[in-house]
Amino acid sequence: MPFNATNHLKRASLLAALGLIGLGLGRAGAQVGQPLAPFLNSPSLADVRQGAAGLLTFADGSSAVLQSRGGYMTGAKIIVSNVDPQKAAAQAAELTGLLSGFGSGLAEPMLGFLGREDVGKKLLEGLTVDAEPFTITIKADAQLLSVDLKLARVPDGAFAPTANALPARRVSKNDVVLRVYSDFQCPYCRQFESETLPALLRSLPDDVRVEFHQFPLESIHPLARPAAEASECAAKQGKFWAYKDALFRDQSWLSGNADQTFTALAAETGLNTATFKTCLTTRGGQAAVDAGLAEAERLGLNGTPSVFVGPYQAANPFDTAGLLDLIKFTRAVEGGQP
Repeated sequence: MPFNATNHLKRASLLAALGLIGLGLGRAGAQVGQPLAPFLNSPSLADVRQGAAGLLTFADGSSAVLQSRGGYMTGAKIIVSNVDPQKAAAQAAELTGLLSGFGSGLAEPMLGFLGREDVGKKLLEGLTVDAEPFTITIKADAQLLSVDLKLARVPDGAFAPTANALPARRVSKNDVVLRVYSDFQCPYCRQFESETLPALLRSLPDDVRVEFHQFPLESIHPLARPAAEASECAAKQGKFWAYKDALFRDQSWLSGNADQTFTALAAETGLNTATFKTCLTTRGGQAAVDAGLAEAERLGLNGTPSVFVGPYQAANPFDTAGLLDLIKFTRAVEGGQP
């Protein structure tokens, strides 16, 4: 999972810790991003005083204000006494684990992060950390340590339009776009295409549009770009989705003459092979692939497959139930698709 901190802080151990967990947003126990009412009635809050406007007061005097919209918890602001910084860090980390739903899986690496000397020097001015699927903002003074926890959200207008999509079967006022950033040579992308996506499509609401975005990892997958460009040549004939499926299904292009296999797959999917071969030779798909790479860089992506539901990145792209939950969350919180 990507981990970035503002104020020029280096990537921290929190990345590795979260990356090993592999939890999805929709997994049991998740709080932020899930319906609010079940959490408020959960045993974990049995000894917590609940006040107006989402205020929770814990036995040690720490507090949290829960933010919600459409019946879902969208974030929380945690406030603890900072008279004893070491104790404050432990309290803040524990509550962040509780309210995120990741428990010790987030609390322990966060505690280690807060204990770093370079981090401590930045707390007075505040710092923001990206720890997928969350954005965590931390600030402290001599009296209080505060932590803002929310789902990371891609700014409006950051996504590039693409015609490489399965259109929604029904147009609605509250439609959602599911975007997949993928690499044709990536084995995990093939797993997503062969296992997760078919299962997802069987349960997907009929007003969800599914988009494919090019993200060939050229440094480790030398044939990913040629395959991506071939798929864009197929797109010029209106056959992107069928050709994309063929590239993932038949990966004989990974050995032997790739262009010959690309052309054979073009024939199988009903393309005009002469037109396709000309496009392939002249690299007619290059500009589209370049645009996909530029978009992935803007979004800060560093792995495939990366999946977004609306403006929110899925923590686990292989968790079908989690993706469906994230669709519900996006629909409730966004009220439409940015």
